[in-house]
Amino acid sequence: MTIEFKVEVVAKETISPSSPTPDQLKNFKLSIFDQLSPILYISVLLFYTSDVSVSPPHHRSSRLKLSLSRALAHFYPLAGRIRDNLHIDCDDGSGAEFVEAKVNCPLSHILNCPCPALLRKLLPIDTESPEASTGRLLLVQANTFGCGGLAVGVCVSHKIADASTLSTFIKGWSAAALHGEVNAGVEIPPLDTASAQFPPLAELAATSTVVVLPKVRCTTRRYVLDPTEITPLAASEAVPEPTRVEAVAALMWRCVARATRKNDPGRRSLLSQAVNLRGRLPKPLPETTVGNFVGGFQVEIPPQAEESEMELKKLASNMREAKREYFENYTPRLSGGGVSCMAVVEAATKFGMLINSGAVDFYNCSSWCGLGLHDAADFGWGRPAWVSLAGVEYKNSIVLVDARDGDAVEVWLTLSDADMDALDADEELLRFTSLNPSVSGLSIP
Repeated sequence: MTIEFKVEVVAKETISPSSPTPDQLKNFKLSIFDQLSPILYISVLLFYTSDVSVSPPHHRSSRLKLSLSRALAHFYPLAGRIRDNLHIDCDDGSGAEFVEAKVNCPLSHILNCPCPALLRKLLPIDTESPEASTGRLLLVQANTFGCGGLAVGVCVSHKIADASTLSTFIKGWSAAALHGEVNAGVEIPPLDTASAQFPPLAELAATSTVVVLPKVRCTTRRYVLDPTEITPLAASEAVPEPTRVEAVAALMWRCVARATRKNDPGRRSLLSQAVNLRGRLPKPLPETTVGNFVGGFQVEIPPQAEESEMELKKLASNMREAKREYFENYTPRLSGGGVSCMAVVEAATKFGMLINSGAVDFYNCSSWCGLGLHDAADFGWGRPAWVSLAGVEYKNSIVLVDARDGDAVEVWLTLSDADMDALDADEELLRFTSLNPSVSGLSIP
């Protein structure tokens, strides 16, 4: 049973970098990828069980703020403000916002029955806020529970960060807290690497993004499943060893497409799978390169598709082939410079037209698996008991996240209320997934 809880903000503070940003770095150019990114915040929640004898709440808060200041000295654009969708003014005056809050329930109430919609209360700002392009680029909320447990909500503007960048920042921040030095946790290339290879286009200054994610009345649900039960069913002669992301994404897409067709038969169903481009560029970049380096390939289930065309092995095979074609035909065009930037604009425009056309059922799938936050986000009081997302308002979103044990996968699915109601009766989904189970393997106070 879902339990309502109240979050009371008790303090807000601006955190500035621990050392001034040098004059030559104060005008930080966005890359073309950053310019075209949606206006929203990438967010994550890190939950820690109580150990007051080792680290009382006020000590934890002080450590978070001090290490955040040190981290911002390395990730200095996060303390600035975006200007004209072209650059970030890194004058250090804006800083990051640090919010301290108290929650009127024990942590166990949330972990025993997580509610995606209520988890949004633990974040410092609405993820859909337009502030992502006009206000602070980094906000943190430290939520202390009556039992002594802690939930750290982190929101970073998508205009400067994708999921990989968010992970890199948290690893550097936690290293600063644990070891006193950001580089002890992660090696960070020069922050202007992205804009040096993919410079911004002046004609995109002060314009809205070409990708506007659809917002309707939605429901977000969390499913947990064991990929080893799915991958054998997705295997075929063409793809004898599907990845767990391919298998899980194929299962979720199959079930969702089947459910939505109950409400509107005969529509095309299109899955767009996001991919990290860093290691796939003609001149590969380190995984810790800061900025947005996300592309995506599309796979279709045609109208009036027969059941054979929706088998897991067929969908996984189609996904693998679409990915191969994408890396063969698109990424070679991204060698840097003006021609590459136009290729990025063309791809983003096509993506935006598809997602907003209304002519297809468009599902946007991304994977956070392998980011390593469960192991890396140790600020001095142990690894997190749970790393989670929260509910969003963008329909047809599928996000895959590592469960705490490293083997299971959590799927955060957002659909319109009508489509989610239709999905409730899907027997295949019920057979392979658990709907919002408690966060297991914990000693919860």
